[in-house]
Amino acid sequence: MLDEKNLAFLEQELNYTFQDNFVIEEALTHSSYAHENGLPYNNERLEYLGDSILSFIVARTLYRIYPEANEGELTKMRSELVKADSLYRKAEKLGIPSLILHGNAIRSDALPKKMIADAMEAVIGAVCVDGGVDVAERIIKDLFLSNADERTAELDPKSQLQLWLQARGLPLPKYELLSVTGPSHSPTFEVKSRITGIEHHAKYKSRKGAEAIVATRLLEDLKKREEYFGSKYE
Repeated sequence: MLDEKNLAFLEQELNYTFQDNFVIEEALTHSSYAHENGLPYNNERLEYLGDSILSFIVARTLYRIYPEANEGELTKMRSELVKADSLYRKAEKLGIPSLILHGNAIRSDALPKKMIADAMEAVIGAVCVDGGVDVAERIIKDLFLSNADERTAELDPKSQLQLWLQARGLPLPKYELLSVTGPSHSPTFEVKSRITGIEHHAKYKSRKGAEAIVATRLLEDLKKREEYFGSKYE
């Protein structure tokens, strides 16, 4: 049986309450526990489902916001976001290790990272079965995409801003070219963009560079506003 206090913490962090407690118990039942206790189920099927939907939601999000990225670039970004280390960190934050039912030969204070990461995927699968794909998508975005720019720092500023906005269901930015000044061999481009009431301008020797500066400033201000006021956007 799952610890009710720890389960309540998990549901609070997910912002979701399971309707069928058996589904979440199955998601947290390792095969070693099932074998020792003669159970006909373990979390491997839900792990399979969770892995599939996690990969799909992240892939679809990246596909939508990076129309110019090729297959290799999209695959690299997706792998960075859903790799085992990322799953493990999220599981730790949610208190999943304390909920995993495992065999007696495995120490509770030394669970393998793979077991924990697999349980994270199984929990996502359980959410999908219990609450549907839309709920699973919301939780995946909250967990894996809300701070995705911090784990994909190699992305350019415009891509980081797009990923951050997409995770929060906010519209993607449009960059307006205000002026091109200076001699033809060395022009200066002025660009602006506005997101949820925050606007920035920038000048640079290339339009792409000016847009990158604007994106960096917008993302910095959006993060500050979210930190102080929460995720309420006008």
